[in-house]
Amino acid sequence: SICTCERRLHHAAGAFTTTTMVYDGKALAMKLALAQIDMRLGDIEGICGRIEDQARLAHERGARVLCVPAPLFMGALPGGLVGAADFEHDMLTGLTGVAERIQELDMICIVPAAVSFEGQPLLDYMMLKDGHVVPARSSIALQRGGNGDARWAPPVFDVDGVRIAVIFDLDRELEMLPTGVDLIAYFQFNAFDMTDRETAAIAAVRSGAYRKIASKRSVWFACMAPVGAYDESVYTGGSFVLDDCGRVVAQAPCFEESLLVQEIQRGVMLDALEDHELPEFRSEEWLWQALVLAVRDNARAHGTSRAVVALEGDLPSSLLAALAVDALGSRNVIGLVLDRNRIFTPAQEEAEAARCAAVRAIAERLHIRTVERDAPDAARVLDRDVSAGDAERLRSRTLGLMLEDTALELGAMALSPLSKTEYALAAPALCGGYQGDYAPFGDVYLSTLEFVARVRNRTSAVVPQELVTLNAVEDCMERVLARALSTLDGPVDMLDRAAQLLGGLEPGEVDGTLESHVDRNRPFDDIPMAAGKPEACSLLLMLVRQGEAARRMLPTAPIVSARSFVERAWPYMLAWSDLGLSGKERMTVDALARAEVNRFADEDTSERMRGEMMGILGDLLGISPEQMEELRSEDGQRRLHEGMKKFEGEVQDAIEKMMGGQGGPQGGPQGTPMPQPPVDPRQFPFFSQN
Repeated sequence: SICTCERRLHHAAGAFTTTTMVYDGKALAMKLALAQIDMRLGDIEGICGRIEDQARLAHERGARVLCVPAPLFMGALPGGLVGAADFEHDMLTGLTGVAERIQELDMICIVPAAVSFEGQPLLDYMMLKDGHVVPARSSIALQRGGNGDARWAPPVFDVDGVRIAVIFDLDRELEMLPTGVDLIAYFQFNAFDMTDRETAAIAAVRSGAYRKIASKRSVWFACMAPVGAYDESVYTGGSFVLDDCGRVVAQAPCFEESLLVQEIQRGVMLDALEDHELPEFRSEEWLWQALVLAVRDNARAHGTSRAVVALEGDLPSSLLAALAVDALGSRNVIGLVLDRNRIFTPAQEEAEAARCAAVRAIAERLHIRTVERDAPDAARVLDRDVSAGDAERLRSRTLGLMLEDTALELGAMALSPLSKTEYALAAPALCGGYQGDYAPFGDVYLSTLEFVARVRNRTSAVVPQELVTLNAVEDCMERVLARALSTLDGPVDMLDRAAQLLGGLEPGEVDGTLESHVDRNRPFDDIPMAAGKPEACSLLLMLVRQGEAARRMLPTAPIVSARSFVERAWPYMLAWSDLGLSGKERMTVDALARAEVNRFADEDTSERMRGEMMGILGDLLGISPEQMEELRSEDGQRRLHEGMKKFEGEVQDAIEKMMGGQGGPQGGPQGTPMPQPPVDPRQFPFFSQN
């Protein structure tokens, strides 16, 4: 039940009704609305307008409670925005206006937002009701007082007899739920991760996710899933409602805006969706749709609906063009083609002809127009003979210049085909020139693009089949490693050894090592390649480390993995590289602290035992506590040790005289020891037992 202070607070705000409405002896049902809204971050006026519109639409369908997505106002990574007092003021002013305008609807709107509370960031939710804006979590926390976990237990409010608890963290807040909750309203805050199906909302339910929460607690469960891109984070939508048996009774579509309204009533068996009717999570499919959303929303944030893609005839640039078309439409995508003038051999001529054919094929299949530019002759620009490496570097700089100029001329966003593999290994070679405004594949490894392209080609074969092969990926990986090696300095033999180490690696080995190191944060010895190819593994990790500063100058990329470079940032001046333990036992602060505690405990126990022993000896020998303390001192221990040696010798001599073979009154015939009476141990209980 709700505590008294919560009742007073909610009554004062008009947030819930304590009298359950009854008709024919049964509680009336309450309708809940989940609004999947995709808005540009920080557009407070636009967001408030959408909330008001959704509230009116939900009211027309009989809803009493409206929920909106958690990152709508602050995004997934609010950072310093939480401490911006004027932003908080503008947000609350806008929400107050919404609350006043929808007062006539007799509804409750739940609007989450990251706020500053008692000097710390807090994910709170604003309750809009009867013209008021009530920050529920912070208000209840003030009423509860204290600093324990109970202070942050989810508040419960009542609407038409249905008691609702709002939670943001399933792992922590579920265990703090009070008894008697009818409905859990879960606001998803974790963005999409292609390795975690639970970040895909309804697409995870088919595999069993979330169902146990509802069935085990016998409560209804509603998931408010965001949709769209918020800075680097991407959300897939797919809100849903489970009944108290864990069955899906309503779902919203994925990757699009929607308003889902569902009736909540305990003890009523409603029609439910079968498992085969639910979407199934497939990593590459969800990744593609998430990237489509990211490109579309980022173009809107750049104030344009156009995109420019530099077509190179390889897998990354061709797949990027297809992504841009799916996000913005073929009429809004321009392909930039830069010719190559350094052709000296028949093999180079054949390769250039194949590249041009691939470029024309992808442009025709996607129905996009192209802009062709001529690359300058590197020898004339530099006025000297140039190597192949210098020529390629100049061409890359020229391509960036042409890409930037074309984007400015056409008012378009320049997209970059760089993958996470290039961000990891070749950043120092790439940061010197313009690479684009946005890199959709910046958190996707190169070898993954092959599988993503296969998924996209199932809809329509827009990427040429010869590019969706392992050979095409190997060609791209060869260029990435060549760029990475071009940034190394050192003796020729060392550079040759580095080229030899990396030249023998498969794309899957390279990306698997990077994924273990970057995404999973595994130590060197736990990386699969470290066991068989430790030198190559060390070299890859060193390249990742030395590119830390350069990566920060590359285009922004959406976060779609377990750990992006934005989240994994290391000090850019770092000189340490992970080389493993070399067979040594791992040292940790935790182990050292525990060992130190155990050592102190052992010393304390030993000291206490010595004290007890000395006390017993003192009682037996009649030694006072002062004398005993003196004996326990360092000087006393030395004198006692010397005295014991002398005493031991005297005792031994006395025993030998008394029991030894020198005859005399105490000796037996012919010097044999006299027989001794048996010793009763009870006469000397301490010495007989110790």
